Amino acid sequence: MRIAIFTEVFTPQISGISSYVEVLKKGLEKLNHRVLIITSSLHTRKAIFKNGVIRCPAKKCGNKYGYECKNINDKKTIDFIKSFKPDIIHIQTDTKIGYMGLNIADKINKPVIFTIHDFYADRFASNESKLVWSIKTQIEKQHFKDMIDNADILTSSCRRASSFVQSTGRNRKVVLIPTSTDTARFDYRKSTPDSAMKMRKKLGLAKDSTVAVFAGHLTVAKNLEFVFSAVSRYITEYDKIQFLIVGQGSELSYLQSLANKLGIGSMVFFTGAVAHSIMPEIYSACNVYICSYDDGLMSMSFTEAIACGLPVLIKEDNEKYVYHMIENGLNGFVYTKRSEFAQYLKKLSDINDDQRDKIRQIVRNTLPKKSTAAMAEKYIRVYQKAVKSRERKHFR
Repeated sequence: MRIAIFTEVFTPQISGISSYVEVLKKGLEKLNHRVLIITSSLHTRKAIFKNGVIRCPAKKCGNKYGYECKNINDKKTIDFIKSFKPDIIHIQTDTKIGYMGLNIADKINKPVIFTIHDFYADRFASNESKLVWSIKTQIEKQHFKDMIDNADILTSSCRRASSFVQSTGRNRKVVLIPTSTDTARFDYRKSTPDSAMKMRKKLGLAKDSTVAVFAGHLTVAKNLEFVFSAVSRYITEYDKIQFLIVGQGSELSYLQSLANKLGIGSMVFFTGAVAHSIMPEIYSACNVYICSYDDGLMSMSFTEAIACGLPVLIKEDNEKYVYHMIENGLNGFVYTKRSEFAQYLKKLSDINDDQRDKIRQIVRNTLPKKSTAAMAEKYIRVYQKAVKSRERKHFR
């Protein structure tokens, strides 16, 4: 099959969606399918095609990515996508690139798969007024509804997506497809103690500290305020615990200010944007992965961190697929309160180097035993179902 995947954000940007699409692309190609990625970039003035990816010029804006495609009606880009002759249009976003996917699907009469990664209510920065938030939320809700109404099949990695769909007044089924991780790439065994220390030095981290890392796009939904407030209440510099926040997003400046306001600025390190290609090295330089958001749908960085042997602290959430991967005391801990978060983190910081090596192996072994193509295999069945359904409608 030929699959055209539309995503506003893609590697090298750090984002769960970009990681998700990268793994899906590799899995599909491993199964001998052809894939074309259509995305946007602030670093190009004209559409560029390279290595199976079209990068369209983007402009800065106030959505969750901080940018969006400038011109979704560019004739050369559309003609190139048409010449690819896709069998499936797979949309990963309800921003401008998503609408480009809908428009092309309509022109060539091909089925649309819409994967729900996030919810319209988590789009905006916390420093916006309630009125502005309300207006923008209604606009985003309409975008979300447009994608739902025009998709042949909806998919997600989280059961909560169904309630998000129902909140728009739509009664649509959502096909659940668990995420896969590139375990060959994210493998702590490829890193040496020396390389880990070099990465720590590069990031400004202490050699002898316990480093808790979060990686992803920094939006309101990530709920890092919860972590910061827990740190300010229950953790001091004497605990020798540092926090590494990897990524950029609408909340970056706010979180930097919040850390200083709470008096924990010396314990929290922000990397800003980094290349996704160095994430395995960053994980290998850390000791614990932290996850605190309440309403998110997916976390690729969560599974990447586990593949790199990091025990995970995750806020209780029965609807997340990844939540059910955690076995308390084996590959991490589930917490509900700030005091529990701090308690478990201190417990993990009281581990010596020999114990850490054993823990990394145990944690990695808790990943489901499946290939990186497992997610792609499930999507092929979804694609085939959509194609057959569209063909039946065509011949009625």
